Amino acid sequence: MIGRVRRLVAGEFLKLYAQPFFYFALVLVFVLTLMAELLVPIFRGQKETLWRSYHSLQLFAYGFKWGLQVATFVLLIFSGMLFAGEFDRGTIKNLLTRPITRLEFFLAKCVTVTTLAALLYVFVFFVSMTYALWRGDLGPVWDDTQFIIMRSHEEIVAHARKAFVITFLPFLAVGFLGILVSNLTESSGYAVAIALLVFIFGSLVSGWLSDRTQQKIFLYYGSYAFDKLLVWSEGGTTRWNPDIDARRLYVSVPLLTIAAFVPSAFGIFRWRNISA
Repeated sequence: MIGRVRRLVAGEFLKLYAQPFFYFALVLVFVLTLMAELLVPIFRGQKETLWRSYHSLQLFAYGFKWGLQVATFVLLIFSGMLFAGEFDRGTIKNLLTRPITRLEFFLAKCVTVTTLAALLYVFVFFVSMTYALWRGDLGPVWDDTQFIIMRSHEEIVAHARKAFVITFLPFLAVGFLGILVSNLTESSGYAVAIALLVFIFGSLVSGWLSDRTQQKIFLYYGSYAFDKLLVWSEGGTTRWNPDIDARRLYVSVPLLTIAAFVPSAFGIFRWRNISA
């Protein structure tokens, strides 16, 4: 079973690499990540002085936040096409006449989405951190008017690591949202459109809810983590929400969301009438 799933995953990535849009998407993520690190400090009215340069983790937070938002749409587009695209091209019938089960086929798609999410996540991290380390200073955050250290190097790095870890599972959950939507239609165009609309609508509606209610939605934690990091890297004062930390909501909420998406998607796929 593991060997068949592995071969199916390899086939998925061969199809992915053959799509010109994949490379266009990577270039778009690359450009927008760098643009965020270049332009956001200017738009926020932040200026370098003789005594204070941009902090590397400040630039990283700008770039990673915006780059990950673009990568989220890229992941949603590709995951939305995974199942519906097979119906579009008619390849689903050929695949299921081979010695593989629907469970193996479904698992291969899930592994593909997880791997793609990890690759996009690492790509955004590499681009944003490379520029941030080259352009900014990595050290304590300090006030150039009173000449006092506002945040030690060790403290800000620890916050950055935590923010980086918190944001992955919500990002991955978006991929499984795409898988669920992809099983609802046989048109990859409709699947992508529906997935994007659901995601955008969910993001807008969740913004109207109270902070405590938003904590129950996986979309909350990406912005939560990097908004906190931005405040620290700019010298402001804030703290992690103790209730979120105590209950590990940034882990449990995305995992429970994925746990809801996966059986629902498999149930739909398992009971679809696919005749060869």
